[in-house]
Amino acid sequence: MGSRNLTLIFAAIVLFLFLNFPSRTQATVGALVSKVCMQSDNYKSCVQILTSRPQTLAAHSLKAMANNGLKMAKKDAIATSNFFTGLANTNPASKPALALCATYFKEAVTFLNLKGLEEGSASLDVHYALDQAGYCETALSTGHVHIASATNRIQKWKSVFSAAYAAVITVEN
Repeated sequence: MGSRNLTLIFAAIVLFLFLNFPSRTQATVGALVSKVCMQSDNYKSCVQILTSRPQTLAAHSLKAMANNGLKMAKKDAIATSNFFTGLANTNPASKPALALCATYFKEAVTFLNLKGLEEGSASLDVHYALDQAGYCETALSTGHVHIASATNRIQKWKSVFSAAYAAVITVEN
């Protein structure tokens, strides 16, 4: 066997190993997600939410993970506010309560800021965002609004919120 054949065999083995074993980065991201989601109310849901975003795969520290979690919750709060605005426009009888929910989720966005991570107040800020979802639920209940898609949308946001809150708590502890 010539040196050329040995070189090709060696290169093939290295390529095989490289493609079949996770990198340290991937293992680190998995460990970070696991550590964060241990703080969540629903571990499985938290892992699913965090790993569904490509930005999470680029996070190499707990702070970056919290940053991503806050961005996800903020984005989802905006989408939820828009959802309630649209629902208010198509349900005149329930418009006051639905419009109030849109406002509450718009306010939730202001509490999901990255500045709190720097100041160490992020967990309190994020908790205020959760309060807004509670206010929405109260408005719906008081207004006798029973729309399944509204309830489902709030629950979806709470799941994303839970993952973000878990990340923030992990950083602050």
